[in-house]
This record gives sequence, C-alpha cells and structure tokens, in this order.
Amino acid sequence: MCEGERVAQDSVIVVGGGPHGLLHALALARVGVDVTLLEARPPRPTNSPRAMTFHWSIMRGLDELGVLDEALRRGLIHRTWSINVLGTGERMQIDLGVLADDIEHPFTLHLPQDELADIVTTALLAEPRVTVAWDTRVTGLRQDADGVTVDVEADGAVREYRAAWVVGADGATSSVRRATGLGLPGITWPERFVAVNVRHDFAAQGYDVSAVQLDARDGALVAQIDRDGLWRYTYAENLHLPEESLRERMDEMFRRVLPGGEVPEVETWAAHRMHQRVANTFRVGRVLLLADAAHVTAPTSGYGLAGGFFDSVTLVEALAEVVLHGADHEILDRYSEVRRKVFTGLASPVSSESKQLLWNADGPGRLEEEVERFRWITSSPDRQRQYLLVGRRLESPPLRRRRATSVAGSV
Repeated sequence: MCEGERVAQDSVIVVGGGPHGLLHALALARVGVDVTLLEARPPRPTNSPRAMTFHWSIMRGLDELGVLDEALRRGLIHRTWSINVLGTGERMQIDLGVLADDIEHPFTLHLPQDELADIVTTALLAEPRVTVAWDTRVTGLRQDADGVTVDVEADGAVREYRAAWVVGADGATSSVRRATGLGLPGITWPERFVAVNVRHDFAAQGYDVSAVQLDARDGALVAQIDRDGLWRYTYAENLHLPEESLRERMDEMFRRVLPGGEVPEVETWAAHRMHQRVANTFRVGRVLLLADAAHVTAPTSGYGLAGGFFDSVTLVEALAEVVLHGADHEILDRYSEVRRKVFTGLASPVSSESKQLLWNADGPGRLEEEVERFRWITSSPDRQRQYLLVGRRLESPPLRRRRATSVAGSV
C-alpha cells in the first residue's frame, strides 16, 4: 500500500507487544476495530525480573476481557500487605478486604509480566480482527490526511504498514513517540533500581505475600512470585556506584538485612534507572501514546502499570467513538488531556512520595514520621479503606455517555 492511498477508517496499528499493547489491541478488537499489532521482539518469554504486581483496580477490566480467570490460575492473589520495620521488627498490615463493599475484586495479583502477556496473546490470536507481526521493528512513520504509514524492518527486509490510526504502546524508549518528535521531559532519580529474584523464606520473617520494608538505609519492596519459594526483592543503590560490582554489593546488602547474615540463592536480577517523565501531549495527529510510551514513574506504588491500563480504557473509548461512530477527533485531544492530568496529578506524585519513603528515608525524623503514619492508617479499617481508595482515581470518567455496547467495559 502506498503512502497517501486511502485506508479503512476503522483500522488501528498498535506498536508494542507488552501487556499494555496486547490488552489494548484485544480491547479494540472486541469493540469492532481492525487491529495490527507490531512487536520488535520474538514471541518468547524472558526470565529477567520485570513487572509482576497488578493493582486491584484493574482486576475488573481483566475480568471483562476474559483473561482474569487464567491469570488467577497461574498467579498469586494477595489480599493483605505488610509494612515491616527492619530495625525493630515491627509489623503493620493493610487488608484489601476493607474494599469488599466498594469493588468486586478486592485483591492484587502477582504474576510475571510475560505470563500475563502469554495469556493475552492467546486470546488475541483467536480474534479475527487482529493481525500480529512479531520480530517487526518500527523505524519511522509518516502521516497524511487519511492515515499513517509505518516503516518497519522484519526478516531483514524493509516494508510498510498503513492504518487510519497508530497507537504507541512501545515503552519508555518508544520508537513511535520519537518518530513524532516528542520528547519525554522530566527527571532521572539518582538511584539505581535493582530487582532480584531470590529463594528465601520471607514469610518466616513476618512478611506478607506483598510487603514494604522500611529502613533508613535498606528500604525495599518484597513480593512472593510463585508457590515454590521464589520471591522478588527490590532495592536501590547510588546510581554512581559501578554496575560491574553490583553483584558483590548485593551479597553485602543481604548480609545486613537477613537473619544471621544469610546470603540467599539469587536466580536472576536486573538493574534499571528510575524516572519521573511525561510527554507534553499523548496525541500528535493520528498518532496516540499510552502507558510507558507516554509517561514513566518510579515503580514503588504500582500506579505506573495501573495508570497505563486506564490510559488504554480511555483510549479504547475515544477511538471507538471516532472510528465506529464518526465522532469529532477532538475526543482524542480530551483523551490526552485527562490521562496526562491523572499522571501528573496522581500517579507521579504518589509514586514519587513512596519512592522517597523507601529509598530516601534517611532525613532527620523522616522514617519515624512515616512509621507513625502507617500505625495510624492500619489502626482502623476505615482509615485503611480511605488510604486504598485513592487508587480509584487512576481511572478517568467516561469521555462520552455510554452507548448500549459499553466501550470502557471492554477493558
């Protein structure tokens, strides 16, 4: 198909085969939109530590897409999480059961990102409206009045794809975003974020399936990965320390924090920089961005993954209105505005605050203040409920009145 040739106005290219891109493509297909999904990597899993905690707020959406039951079968449900003070052994607990009157699924799911991607891919490949192209790297794009031409490299050859709309769900280094000329302004935190998969019985130390470890020096996120004793331990260190000696420092850190100076069996680990960044807009003409392609945040609150999910909910609604019902394209600008506001007004500040608590709590009195705050929150079911319900604000109100076939109910 040549540039400038007219295309079907209900066609969308989604770039990015991670969970957000896969879920977005599935949701679009379910409302009647023809979708082509382009992913630069082959369809095989990795054992590198990646996202694994899926916030309670998105369980309804996963259920409505028909992927929750299999995700629950493979993953771990956690209904409580603990706040553990390393130096004193004090343990506080927050019970998601306090949300039982507010939501249908009052729990969070632990499931490796690649496992969820595998589940969604199976559902996606069964959709007749969907075409999936793996090992297909986007190298550029060009827009005109009728659509977008996407240049790719695949199997050593150069080719083009064309659709009416393109959605970039291809992560923080998004090729789609860069092709539009948009940057991702913001900050990079001065710590290196280290996620380690280890075999150690944290439950014997009084840690729930999901736990926050508070300490002025050794704050961490601790989460059980599977039923066979594998846990994720996430900590941070100064970004200027040499990465080549990180593994040795890791052993020193575990000797400090584990009983008896134990060094656990490390299966795998990954180190990343942490950012607080957001694009100036999530729409450039016929190109739209969602999730990490549009915004990135420290992974300390779970709001990054959940916020990207609700980007998709809102964008599915907006695109369905445009491509299926002929709505004015202005609704896509409103998608950009409302979702950017959720990130800058909620997801980013909450994630920044929790990051500072975990990995910058060494200021005078800071740790003691936060411990006292959690004592106050956990002392009452109503306080726990109010604390947790902040997460509902990650979801945006409908952009338009719902039609008989719900769009937002698709994600």
